[in-house]
Amino acid sequence: MTAHISTLLTALQPLRPYQAETVEKVYAEWQTHRRVLLVAPTGAGKTRLAEEFVVRFTAQGKRVVFIAHRRELIRQAAERLRRSIGVLDVGLVAPGEELNLHAPIQVATVQTLLARSLRPEAELIILDEAHHYVADDWSQLAASYPSAKVLGLTATPERQDGRPMGDMFESLVVAASYSALIRDGHLVPCRVFQPPADFAGDGLAQDPIAAWQRYADGARTFWFCRTVEDAYETAKKLCALGTPAACIEAKTEKAERDELLDRFARGGLVVLTNVYALTEGVDVPAARCCLLARSCGHVGPYLQMAGRVLRPHKDKSDAILIDLSGATLRHGLPTEDREYSLDGNGIRRTSPTPLRNCLQCGATFPSYDRQCPECGYEPPQEKKHVRIYDLELQAVYAGVDTPGTAKDREYKRLRSVAKRNGWSVGWVVREYRKLFAEAPVMSDVTEEEKRDEFQRLTEITQKKGYKAGFALVRFKDMFGQWPRKEWRA
Repeated sequence: MTAHISTLLTALQPLRPYQAETVEKVYAEWQTHRRVLLVAPTGAGKTRLAEEFVVRFTAQGKRVVFIAHRRELIRQAAERLRRSIGVLDVGLVAPGEELNLHAPIQVATVQTLLARSLRPEAELIILDEAHHYVADDWSQLAASYPSAKVLGLTATPERQDGRPMGDMFESLVVAASYSALIRDGHLVPCRVFQPPADFAGDGLAQDPIAAWQRYADGARTFWFCRTVEDAYETAKKLCALGTPAACIEAKTEKAERDELLDRFARGGLVVLTNVYALTEGVDVPAARCCLLARSCGHVGPYLQMAGRVLRPHKDKSDAILIDLSGATLRHGLPTEDREYSLDGNGIRRTSPTPLRNCLQCGATFPSYDRQCPECGYEPPQEKKHVRIYDLELQAVYAGVDTPGTAKDREYKRLRSVAKRNGWSVGWVVREYRKLFAEAPVMSDVTEEEKRDEFQRLTEITQKKGYKAGFALVRFKDMFGQWPRKEWRA
């Protein structure tokens, strides 16, 4: 270890308060769990947190292996660590790179380490974008590090094959919520334009170019297509219309990819089309618009795509998401706060999830799963041509900034749903609060409905053993007035 490493902790960019708290939470988990997964949503500073752990370990004379799943990601990580720690302290294990196994920090892919039978000494192993790792591959490597601490990093703790991440990690720490990141200015709010229905992969609400011209306001855009052919064709059409655009795909050479991203960041390109090539490892804060001209069967890739445009920049006050397939109807708004888990569904909405029934055994399960978890039946899927429905998109808002007219429409809808199903006024209030973080103005509620709601609150008070004032306070909070005295008998 070089002598200067111990001074780096004070030289690095200061941690944000929640980042400092997150670091301490991880160390606390390491007291009882060796393998910890750190969930850091877009904007939470995943790279800065990783840097903090690397420097802390190396400052104590310990060695670190930093692992990423793609070559461009390990090169980015190595460059970042070399800038903050020192060129001689970071070794890069990759084709065409000279090995420097004496360096206290080694950056590599799992595949390269396995293929070369390399096991650099390490007290800490960091797995970047941990949701990409297959447990079988990881277990081969992990056997060589029985006592090392393991830290997984991800914004979306969900594998595309649906397997929970509890097979690799024992504990989970969440760095920050979307709402807190927006509140503190680390992310921007997102304006969403969504179709009236989820087309489940067989159609788009509008022609993508027409939708972009209408809703994107000329903003720099990450454009996600169904196929590579679509991506190239879309870029060609945009250029013909006078909009500078280009396509990046998995086979794009690194030099060309870097050049296109640089032009995009500087404004020389307005649109970058792709399929999945730009979901991770890309940071262009000036980009404001994300256009989804494809379906998103899993919430993880959906959040990664939308996350490309949520970072703050001096030239934008918000982001724009143009959803043409209904992904926002299936997975919710991109800035919704979510619950995370190592078991079952890794990313869960706090609002209800639509369900479906298995055609073979009748089991009920979340609609986003094609395969029945009970009997394994998966309905046959025919190759479908994308249909353009020419349907109007709707502006969708979240939180207290929603225009009053939109709040009124949603309140009336909730009231209608509650009356149709015989649900209480309290249900309307709860659902309204979830959307707008405030109680609705309930001027249309009848005295009979208020009396029924107070009776319901009183029954809850008695059943739960709450203090007598519980029902009174909840009623006052809901309607802005105390319940009538004759109702309290």
